[in-house]
Amino acid sequence: MPNVNFYLKEQQGWNPKQSIPKSKRTDEESLILLQMKYKGQRLVHSTGEAINPSRWNFDKQRVKNVSTTTKDGKHNLNDLLNNLQKESLNVYNAKIAYGTPTPETIKAHLKAYMDKNNDKGEKKPSLLTFIDRFKEESKETKAQNTVKRYGTVIGHLQEYSKKKGKIDFDSINLDFFHSYVSFLKSKKLARNSIAKDISIVKTFMNEAVDRGHTNNINFKHRKFSYGYEDTDSVYLSEQEINKLLKHDFSANKKLDQVRDLFVFGCQVGLRYSDYSEVKPENIITIDGKKFISIITKKTKETVIVPCSAIVLKIFEKYHANSNSLPKRISPQKFNDYLKETCKEAGFTERGRLTTDPAVPLYECISSHTARRSFATNHYLSGFPTIELMRITGHRTERAFLKYIKVGKFESAKRLGEHMEMRNSQLLKIAG
Repeated sequence: MPNVNFYLKEQQGWNPKQSIPKSKRTDEESLILLQMKYKGQRLVHSTGEAINPSRWNFDKQRVKNVSTTTKDGKHNLNDLLNNLQKESLNVYNAKIAYGTPTPETIKAHLKAYMDKNNDKGEKKPSLLTFIDRFKEESKETKAQNTVKRYGTVIGHLQEYSKKKGKIDFDSINLDFFHSYVSFLKSKKLARNSIAKDISIVKTFMNEAVDRGHTNNINFKHRKFSYGYEDTDSVYLSEQEINKLLKHDFSANKKLDQVRDLFVFGCQVGLRYSDYSEVKPENIITIDGKKFISIITKKTKETVIVPCSAIVLKIFEKYHANSNSLPKRISPQKFNDYLKETCKEAGFTERGRLTTDPAVPLYECISSHTARRSFATNHYLSGFPTIELMRITGHRTERAFLKYIKVGKFESAKRLGEHMEMRNSQLLKIAG
């Protein structure tokens, strides 16, 4: 649990619970500092308030006279200190779920909290200033791709503001929504890109409301929403993964390694950013069996996956490497090599994409196909959905069912298998 206390600047070098030696005391006021220690981190933040040491209770770390006000006379000083302590812990508890927050992140929240209680208008950030600051803070708690998307949306908002006029917190209403969507459409953005843009704008506004920068909640209107459309993507069946695994790539070491890393991904169900960077410490043994335990980069949640026989064979093949896996390459290069790998393995079937049946299967396969294949194959095998969701990170069954690829093609195949089994049973009964 974090430790938050207050001490006077003149105390530096002494225990915060100890008073300033008499030889060091003066009649001058001393700045009140907040100190917070947690998980090996330490931050010191100025409250902006000062008090004479003779009026400070060193044991309680508060002002002796409980009626003492802040320097502007508008707030009770001890109340301010109590609130800053609570705010420090609130920020810590909110951020720790995504990893240990840096002192700079907590300081930024404390500064925002103090600014909102200061009536000086110049300290209140504008919308664009706030979201740019929020993006920088998010580098400590969010995945790299999420922060990158934040930057993209900020760029869109800045461009929109130049064309349509200055926007601020109060500008975000239904009129803005319709105008902004039209602006994004004029940039030829795909539907799902626009939907993501709007979703991130709402994230910015939610955070601004939470921090007290605005009371505008027009963005929560049910019409302030832009729906996603289902993406047309594929998964590989267990038979296809087996086919890829058995293909001989001995003549091309690069494709051999790409194949192995992709099949590894099909077995563990992680994102490429996670399954390509499994470290030795992520491979653990429980009751004599090996598991992969990893904190995912996107959700910052711990996921534990058993090592299948195929995974163990891959580990054995690359035992000379520190993590027992092929060397990681950039996502773009991996996807390029993967398409080449699948083409050589004979994945030339057409018709798997309903939106463009002419595209061959190998062109539809990417690093993320591994994760989608894992989820879909285990779902089709009858494995409990709720258990799968713990690994994929989906929070609702509806979202999970949209993610897996049980489309018309798979439904038709399953119906055909069911009909064959049913007809076989009827024939036996008929004798």
